[in-house]
Amino acid sequence: MIKSRRTFNLFTISEARNVIFGLATLWIGLFHSDYLSLERYTNNQFLIDLVKNFRGSGNIGVDMFLFLSGVGLFFSFSKDSRVGSFWKKRLMRVLPSAFLIAVVYFSLRYVHGRESGLLAYFSRITFTYFFIKGERVFWFISLILALYIVFPIFYKIIEKFRLWGMLGTIAAIVGLTFLCRAVAPGFYTMWEIALCRVPSFVIGIWAGKFIKEKKEININWLWAFFALFVIFMTLVLNYTPIIKSFVPGYTKEQEPMYIFFYRYCGSIAAMALVVLLSWICTSIRHAGRGNVLRNFFEFVGMYSMEYYMIYLNLNHYLERIYKIPSGHPEAQIMLYFGSFIASLVLCALTRKFCDFFMEYMQRKPKNYEELRAARKKKKAKDTVEG
Repeated sequence: MIKSRRTFNLFTISEARNVIFGLATLWIGLFHSDYLSLERYTNNQFLIDLVKNFRGSGNIGVDMFLFLSGVGLFFSFSKDSRVGSFWKKRLMRVLPSAFLIAVVYFSLRYVHGRESGLLAYFSRITFTYFFIKGERVFWFISLILALYIVFPIFYKIIEKFRLWGMLGTIAAIVGLTFLCRAVAPGFYTMWEIALCRVPSFVIGIWAGKFIKEKKEININWLWAFFALFVIFMTLVLNYTPIIKSFVPGYTKEQEPMYIFFYRYCGSIAAMALVVLLSWICTSIRHAGRGNVLRNFFEFVGMYSMEYYMIYLNLNHYLERIYKIPSGHPEAQIMLYFGSFIASLVLCALTRKFCDFFMEYMQRKPKNYEELRAARKKKKAKDTVEG
């Protein structure tokens, strides 16, 4: 929503939310497609590096997703602040599809002998294994479920103390992260991929108020967001040489202990990119262009969680089955697009099945009570007539 050429309405971020969800989801998928490279198609080093850097920074799509999730949860909770109702609504939105996909995936691994032990199996399908052992299969689902649980606390603090509440919450989270790094480096190594992403979610909650109130800012602020994106994305792309300049004798094995720098820079770049993309999406829409592409990204955004869970594992599963050699890039591209199309179909079918099942389960008790009441009424009538 752009009121004039000199102002930018923050509600635009909400309007473009599903489109950006779709872009972020596809970017994350591209990040995990290690075999995609231009090196086999061109000798142009600039293009090779450009694609490599774009694909390699795709994990900041996670921070984009978390920021927008914080915004969306603010909208939802500000309408109905009953904690029990909020938890039920959010968990029922995520758990059915996530649980079904996890059961299928880990059951296949269990049957093929890649998993052992029922306790580990149940920990995995309930998304607690990440917190126990640090296994990163579906780690994002473990994180988002945990954030749903603590969200009402974050909301109350930020709603009461506003900016200082947000800053204090982030300071506490960052402090706990570094305390864990110093005192329990083993747990830090397991959890850093999640801990370092929480500030993006908290900032999303804080920004949600301004977005919901449709606050307008001067259009020139977009240049500031652009500068933030360029600066922090540059730091992300040059993470290794920067760390090596500050840490003498730095080795790859030390990376988990210093990767917080990469994560936090990526978070800032991601949030700035969300603002820029929302402005671009709205500008294109007002120009009457890009409807097909926008609808496609919105479709992917609607099934972002299911796509994330299915694509990453289907892609890796097919890679192991077909074992395409590096000398056949065309076959690797075909595998990528095959996984992409199959994942879109499967995630839509998964959501439809889970929605149908949940609707049926919610309707069944009501029908049962109506049937029971009808039987009691008939029995009472027969008794009177008898």
